[in-house]
Amino acid sequence: MTRVTMPSIAYVATQVRFALSSSSVFSRTDTVTDSERFYNSVVDLFEDVEEQEEVNELQTWWNRQVFPNYSSARRPVCKNSAIARIKEKRSETRRLAMNNLNA
Repeated sequence: MTRVTMPSIAYVATQVRFALSSSSVFSRTDTVTDSERFYNSVVDLFEDVEEQEEVNELQTWWNRQVFPNYSSARRPVCKNSAIARIKEKRSETRRLAMNNLNA
């Protein structure tokens, strides 16, 4: 893991909410804390287009707290790396598939 995702933040919020509750067992079907509904509500809020500026700021803050060396800049892929070869192969496969569709 190199960065915090919004679902991971929602899960942390769900765990904190449970820890602060009087429930003794964590369960997604718990009717007291209704953790599944709470988690889904937080994820829905994070996905709301009108909230994107604040959500992006929140994600950047979390990333800086959890990953002190976090940078939002993407690192270039090294030409000889495994990921570069995978991407090259994927691109070649797509190109061949497109050529077959057009033939």
